[in-house]
Amino acid sequence: MKLPFYLPHYSPKIFLCASALLLFSAFFSRALAAGEYEVDNVAVDSDGKDTTDARAKALAKGEKDAFSQLILRLNPAHAAQIFTRVTPNQVSAAVRSFTIVDEKMTADHYHATLNYSFVPTQIQALVPATAPAAATTPDRARKAVLVLPVYAQGSGLLLWQDDNKWRNVWYDAALESGGGLVVVPLGDINDRVDVDDSNVAAATNDSLKRMYDRYGVGEIVVLQAFFNQKADPKPALEITLKKIAPGKRETTQLSYTIHSTESLDALEARASNDIARALYKEQTLDPNKIEYDRLKEISARVNTNSIQEWQALRQRLLMRGNIVDIKFVSISYYETNMIISFKGTADMLGKTLVASGLRVLQDGDRLVLSLK
Repeated sequence: MKLPFYLPHYSPKIFLCASALLLFSAFFSRALAAGEYEVDNVAVDSDGKDTTDARAKALAKGEKDAFSQLILRLNPAHAAQIFTRVTPNQVSAAVRSFTIVDEKMTADHYHATLNYSFVPTQIQALVPATAPAAATTPDRARKAVLVLPVYAQGSGLLLWQDDNKWRNVWYDAALESGGGLVVVPLGDINDRVDVDDSNVAAATNDSLKRMYDRYGVGEIVVLQAFFNQKADPKPALEITLKKIAPGKRETTQLSYTIHSTESLDALEARASNDIARALYKEQTLDPNKIEYDRLKEISARVNTNSIQEWQALRQRLLMRGNIVDIKFVSISYYETNMIISFKGTADMLGKTLVASGLRVLQDGDRLVLSLK
C-alpha cells in the first residue's frame, strides 16, 4: 500500500517572516563582525609646515594608532611579530573608511578625533592563525619586552584605569619606537587577574608568570611614573624602571625635566619613546659584540735581549686588531714587563699572541711570553 504524499501548507505571512528573520540574522552577523574591526575615538595631533602637511601627518599617525589598538584588542599571542612585520602601506590598505568626529586646525597644526573601520579579511590576513604560540617559545628566544605603565597619582596608583594617560601614551611609543619588541598589554580580564594597581608594586617573576607565556616575552618592565612639580630646577617626570625576568631583577631611576614650552602629555610622549628605543636597543645588542667592545687589561712579561727587540715586538702586536695598547712597565737584562690593553676574550688575546710568533703561558693572573 502506497502512502499518500502530503506537502505542508505555509501561509505567505510565514514565508515573509522566515525570510525577514534570515535577512536580519545575516545582517546582524555582519554587523557584529564589522563592529569587531572598528576603532573609535582615536586622537591625533600633529605639527607641519602648513595645515595640509600637519593634517597628512596626523592622519598617517591615526591609521597606525588605530591598527595598534585593534591588534591589542584582538590580543593574538604573536602581537609583537605582527607589529614588526606589517608595513604602513599594509595598514592603509586594510582601512575601509574613517570618519572625523571633531577637528581643530591652525596654520601649522592639526588636531582631530577619528573613528576607523577596517576590512575584516585584510586584518585576518595580517594576523595569521598559524603563527607559533607564545607558550611554546623557549625563554632564550623571547626577545620581546612587556611594559606595565603605572602612574602614581595622589596616594594611589593607576594601571588599568581609563584615566591612566601614561599607559595610553605607551601604546603609541611601543608602536613608534619599540621595533616590534616592546609590547603593552591590553588590560583584558586575564591581565587584570594577574596584576592590578593594588599589587603591581610588589610584582615578581612568579606572580607574572602567566603574562610571560601569554605574550611570549622574555622580560617584563614595570614603569612607575610620577610628575614631580617640586623638582629642582624644573618640574620633572620621575620614573622607576623595574626589570623582572627569570633570575633577574633590576631597578633604575630616570628623570625627564619638562621643557619650558612642553605640555605634560608631550613630556610623557618624549619619555616613553626614549625608553622604548632603549629597551629595543637592549634586546637587539649582540652579547658577543658587547664582550668584544669592552676594554680589558692584563699584565705580561716577555724575554727580550734589547730595547730594540722590545720595540719591534710592541709594534708587531699593535698591528693586531684586538690589541689596543701596550704600556711599558720595566725592563731588565733578560725580560720586559708590560700591560696589554685588549678587546675581546682572553682566549682571543691568546690566539693573537700566538699568531704574532709568541709562546704563551699563564702564571696566575699574568702572562709569560717567549719568542719562538
